[in-house]
Formats: sequence, C-alpha cells, structure tokens
Amino acid sequence: MYSHFRAAPHIGAILRRAKTPRSVPRSQLSCGQAFRCTSALVLRVIRSLTTATGADVFKAHRHIFEPSLEQLAIVELSRTQNVVVSARPGSGKTATAEAIVAANAGRAVALVTYSKRLQLETARRLEDYSCDVYTFHGLAGALFKTVARNDTILRTLRREGGQPTWTGQPYEIIILDELQDCTDDLFWLTCAFISSVTHAAGGRAPRIVALGDERQAIYAFRGADSRYLSLAPSTMAGISPYPWTRLSLSKSFRLSQETSRFVNDVFLGGDKYVIGTHRGPAPLYLHVNPFKVDKLARRLVRLILKYGAERTAILAPFVRSNTALARLTNTLSRKYGIPIAVSISDDVPLDDLVIGGKVCVSTYHQFKGNERDLVIVYGVDASYFDILGRDLPDDTCPNETFVALTRAIKQLVVLHSADEKPMPFLSLDQLDTAAKFIDLSSKPMQEPDPVGRPLQLGLLLPWTCSVSDMARHVPDEQLEAIISTNIRINELELPRPRSEHIAAPEITLTDKEKMHYEAVGDINGLAVVAAFEHLKRGTLTTLDCPSTKLPSIPSAEGQRAAWYCREACAYEAQVSGYESRNIQMKDHAFDWLAPYLGVAKERLSTQFTGDQELEFEARLREEKFIVRESSQLSSQATCLRGRADIVHHHGDGDATIWEIKFVGKLSLQHATQACAYAYLWATQNGRDSPPRVMLYNVQDGEKWEITAPDGLEGFRRVVEEVLRAKYSKTGVTSTQSFLKNCARAREEKPGGGGDGGGMPMDGKSSLWSDSSSVWNMLATDQSQEDEQHHNDNAALVVKKLSAPAAYVVERAAATARPKAYYPQTVMADLSRLAFGEASSAVVFMYRFSRSMEITLRRK
Repeated sequence: MYSHFRAAPHIGAILRRAKTPRSVPRSQLSCGQAFRCTSALVLRVIRSLTTATGADVFKAHRHIFEPSLEQLAIVELSRTQNVVVSARPGSGKTATAEAIVAANAGRAVALVTYSKRLQLETARRLEDYSCDVYTFHGLAGALFKTVARNDTILRTLRREGGQPTWTGQPYEIIILDELQDCTDDLFWLTCAFISSVTHAAGGRAPRIVALGDERQAIYAFRGADSRYLSLAPSTMAGISPYPWTRLSLSKSFRLSQETSRFVNDVFLGGDKYVIGTHRGPAPLYLHVNPFKVDKLARRLVRLILKYGAERTAILAPFVRSNTALARLTNTLSRKYGIPIAVSISDDVPLDDLVIGGKVCVSTYHQFKGNERDLVIVYGVDASYFDILGRDLPDDTCPNETFVALTRAIKQLVVLHSADEKPMPFLSLDQLDTAAKFIDLSSKPMQEPDPVGRPLQLGLLLPWTCSVSDMARHVPDEQLEAIISTNIRINELELPRPRSEHIAAPEITLTDKEKMHYEAVGDINGLAVVAAFEHLKRGTLTTLDCPSTKLPSIPSAEGQRAAWYCREACAYEAQVSGYESRNIQMKDHAFDWLAPYLGVAKERLSTQFTGDQELEFEARLREEKFIVRESSQLSSQATCLRGRADIVHHHGDGDATIWEIKFVGKLSLQHATQACAYAYLWATQNGRDSPPRVMLYNVQDGEKWEITAPDGLEGFRRVVEEVLRAKYSKTGVTSTQSFLKNCARAREEKPGGGGDGGGMPMDGKSSLWSDSSSVWNMLATDQSQEDEQHHNDNAALVVKKLSAPAAYVVERAAATARPKAYYPQTVMADLSRLAFGEASSAVVFMYRFSRSMEITLRRK
C-alpha cells in the first residue's frame, strides 16, 4: 500500500566486481578535511561485510563484494557523519548504497528514491540485506497513513497540516537517492521524515547520505532544483547534527575511456568530470541532413546490426512532432525490418517489456537512468538553445545534453544537423582527436556563434498549439493554482470499486518467439469511443474512417472489437507520424480488447439516454488566441486547435462538451483540456456563455462536471494561464531565496502543532540543532582569510545558541585556531549534551575518531 519494501535480514546479492581507483583525490573532500583510505580501513569495511552478517553466509557466495576506494570512503564516513556524494553517470550509486547497507549490518537503514522502477530495482538488489526501500510517495503514505500516489495529494497533506507519525524502526542511516531531482514538496517531506524518525528514536537523529549528480539535474520544469543536493549541508542544517563531507564517485563503469574523454574534452571544456573504465570505439560525430533519411539509415543500420536492436537507443530532445526522427524510424522499420519502440507519451516512464528486444526511441528525459551499448543522439547542435534551452547559458553544456551523451556503454553516435551551427561552447579543436568526424552533408560545418548570448526569458509561444499538448509538462502545482482560481470541479460520480474497473490490457504480446510487446493503452481509448460512435451514429469520424470502409466492419462482436483496434492503431500512426508499431503489428489478431469492449460501450451509453444528437471529434480552432505576458504590457498569439471527443447538442441550441478518457485516474491535465474545448466551441459558435462541460473516465466510471464562476471568461483564463505557464521561462531563483524557502519548509509545523516538523521540543533536539549549526559555522568559516570575519561569525552563532552549546562553540573556536586538531573533546561535549548520557557519547566519539580526520585550517 505504501510502495515500501522490506529486505530480508541476511547478506546476499553481492555486488558485481568493480575495478577500484587507487586513491580518493583530496579535491573531493570538503571543509579542509583529509581522509586516508588505508589498508586498515579496507579491512574494517570488508570485515563488517563478513563478521557482522555471518561469515558462513558470506563465504557461500561465489562473488565477493570489492568496493572501490571511493565507495569505501563513503561507506566509512557514513558510520559517523553525513555525506554528499556527487555520483557520475554509471558510477555505481546503487552499488554504493548496497555497500553502506552491507557494512552497517545490524543498523536500521532506509533508502528513498524517486520512481517505482528505481525502487523495485533497488529492492531486488538489496533483498538479502536489512534495508527498507521507499519511493517518496510511498514514504508519505507511511508517514501520514494515507495513499499519496502523486504530488497533488502530497501538497494537500502539507497544506492541510497532516501530522506525520513514524511507527517503523528508527533508522540510523537514511540514503536519499537522486537528490538533484528534489522539489520543494519532496524536501518538506524529507525533513518531516527525518524529524519523525528522530522523534521515534528519542532525539537521536539519523545520518544522511545524499546521492546524486548536479549535471544530471534535468527536471527543473517540474520544480526540481539541484541545489537540494549541492547545498545539502545548508538546506538540512538543524535536522541532522553530524558534520558533512563531500565526496565523488568519478569512475563510470558504463562509459568507455573514449566516450568519457569525448564528453570531458569536447563538451565540458577539458574538465575531467567523468572517468571511463574500459576501452571502446571512438564516438562518431555525424554532420548530417536529418531529413535525408536513406543516407543516414544506411550508415546507422550497420551499427544497429552490429550491436543489436535490443542494445540500441535513439534519443532526441523531443519525440512528438519530430518529423525527421519519425521518418528515420519508419525507414528502419519498413525497409530494414528493425524492431522499433517509440515512446510518444513522453510524460510516462519507459516500459521494459515494450522496449525489450527493440531499438528504444525516446526523449533525453525518459531515458535517464537507462543505458544501451549503442546510443544515437539527435539534436546536438545550436538549435537546442533556440527553444528548449533558451533560458540556459550557452557557454556550458546543458544537463539534458550531458545526460544523453552518457547513456552509451560502447558506441556513442552524435547527430549534428547541417542546417545548424555547432553548440557555442563546443571545443572544436578537440573534436577531431576525441571523435571520428563523418560528414554526410553537402554543406560545410558552420562556425559556432560566440558564447555569451543573453538568456531568453519570458513567454515564447509556438505558431500553433494542440489542446492535447497544452498542459503537458506544466507542473501540477501550477495547474492546481490555475484550476482553483478559475473553475470549479463537481464530482458527479465517484470512481467505482476497483473490482468494477475495466482492466483492459495496456500492453500486449505481439511476437511470442521474440517476446516482443507493444503498448496499446492509447488504442484502447480510441477504440472504445469509436465503437460507441458506430453504435450511436453508424459513423467512425473518431478514426477518420470514410463511409466506404464501413461495410467491411465484421458483424461478430469479437471480430468487430479487433477491427476497431486495428483501425485505431493505423489512425494513431497517421496522426503521430510514427508507423513502427503499426508495421510490427500487421499480423497481430488485435484481440485483447474484445472481452472488455461490451462493458465499456454499455457504461458509456448510460451517460447518453434517449434520442440525442451527438457530434464526434468536433474540430475546433482559434487562429489567434492571445496570451498576455506576465508584465501585461505585451502579448503573443498562437493558433489553438483541437478535437472535442463528443459534443451533445440539445434541442434548445445549447450543448454539452464531453471529454472521454480511458485511463487509470482523471487528472488536472484532463480538466484543462475540457476547459479549452468548451472555450473554443463557444467562440467558434458565437456564444457568449460556455456550454456545459463533462469529463468522464470509462475505465473507473468517475465523472466530473466543470463550471466557471466567471462564465466563458473563466475558461479563457484557464487556457491563457496554462499556455503562459507552459511556454514561459522564468530563470533560476537566487541562492538566498532558495535557502529561505528551504528554511521555511524545514520549519513548517505539520498538523498545526509546535513540534517543529515532528522533532520533539526538548533539550536534546534543541542541542542537536545547535550542534549542527556549530559544526557548519566552523566547517565553512575555515576558508575565510579575514580573522575579524571569523570572530564575528563565531560571536553571531554563539549568540543564537543555547548556553551549553555556546560554551562548546567557544571552546571549539579557540582550539581550532591556528593549529589543526582532532575534535574528539568538542564533539564528545556535544554528544553528551545531545544524548544526555556520557557512555553514549563515548561510543559516538570512538566511532567518529576511528573513521576520519578533520583539519580545520586556514587557506
């Protein structure tokens, strides 16, 4: 229920062997701290993997876990303090998490990650260890004892003051995965979780290991901010009192040395950011006309056949409406018989069954976290900064491009459109030596523009916009605000019990021999509405079927369902431009929907009784829909177009717009589409008032009626504000504002109480917070050269702290300057004050002093 997995409490599932780096660069350590990875340290960690979990069990495994020195450093430091880990692509984040869990046998450890897929993969890997693995939303369910399947529910819990209560085991270590993708709401949830665990442990805070990579932060459009990772010591000040250390996992077990050199030298200005671990072919840099698909396909087919379709991916900044990419994939399918899986719904995760055994065609964002032997990357040219990256500085490689370039295990292929200039920041002098340049175009490569063009912020509307795409990638938080301000949603019919949901398959087996599957969820929705239209009107405008084709519809119910699905598949290929699925399913029976279609038609029929005039797929359009910019001083226009599923015409000239869905759950995106259709229908028909608006989900029977208190103007505002939110770039908030927002989220009082986010308001928790502030002051202040600045900082912090902790600060500051010291005494004082027991403090300090040296020194 809570998306939570409990791993078995014994060792197993040993990590794959990994080549170990010889040292941890001193530059990876923060706050002037020096860490020595000695043979004694290695023995201690390996010993913890054996004696702590049972040598007999450990010896029974064929492969022994050999963590790298970088991983050993993280493992050992996690025993006594907090760690921020910058993990390069393919550097073994999950392996590091497993190392931490294995080395802390007997201690309660939790790992929190973002997606269900990552949770399942991590849980499988850690199934033989004592570790709990959560998604963030599953964690919210455990904290608030309710199902929190999405951010909307999470925000409701936060807004309504839900009281978090942790009834599970009090964790000693919490691993936060992919923290560069954290949002404000997820950060609030994280703080509530850590504080609640601290409360459950009687005031003992867990240690935190924050994993991620700032260069792989690509979800800013969802509200994510990589500073939750990079500034973790500041953002989490007060909820975990231990000192922080920054470490890196620089070696990539995915990338070859040739690929890492290419990325570092050509795209990162020579920064040795990622280190490849194996030899491979030189990356290919293709200067091409992407619309000359035959020439391009001939070049790529040789590579695809060499590495295998199942080990190949083609990535692009966007897939929908990408004509050049569609033509290539169609050619690969039609002419060469290469199996292709195109993910057009770029806002849902990739399905392993669907992409298995085929070339995976997806966006950069969708493929994050995946890898294949051969990766072909579209859009690596200056055009990226025209639209998608217009708010990004052009002197730095965009994170999205970096993610795409670091997915290849063996062969990387980069496509540069000959009509576009190179990316301005590219080191072209390194291109010839780091890659194999292949010119498939008749045009010479253009010179890049100089770097430094101004950021293009504000609104930029496309020439045309489809209603179905209008709300895609607009954060739910913004949609909630727009909806709540302008319209009202009345839930006329609640979702039926799960046993009554129409659970039609969303994927189907299409090749038993090769075990190929295809996604068919979109086909289901089209086929259901088409079948209902044919039942009511005897037409099939839903599928653009001419009347001459209608006599060929079979009379038998099962065969008729298959016919609808086959036509829906062909229709979708025509609309999207991607024909691969239709080609690959040409011999399929299309029989998966037959058992469900009758129930779906009957359920839909109950919404339309009597003799009614129904118009299906009503084409709606406004040539110049005006969107005012945020300043209200100027505006832009776009052609807004769409097709309403059903328009129910009443005898009095009024009408009802019906938006029909066949999905697991209705969403605010669906509501905004219905609003747009209502507005377009009214204006197109010269009406001053809007039609009635219904949103109906056939799958679970849920039904919404949407009204606008301000009439047609309310619907227009919804459309305008959604378009403005989707197509505006606002830039990055200042670090000062970001930290203020973090402090506000950290200090929120869930449930309206005064417990500071779940942490008990007693002397212990206060001193935990104080000691964290003490440590952060000392750790950051050591880099300042001005003696007066140091004294002022110390005095400021001492003034704000409680008296016992203030005494410790003064003692620490006096001891720390000007010589290096081992702060056992200072930390022991803090530990005694926090734990309230000298013996606990001694144990704490023993582990602390054994694991690391801390040098507080001036530059």
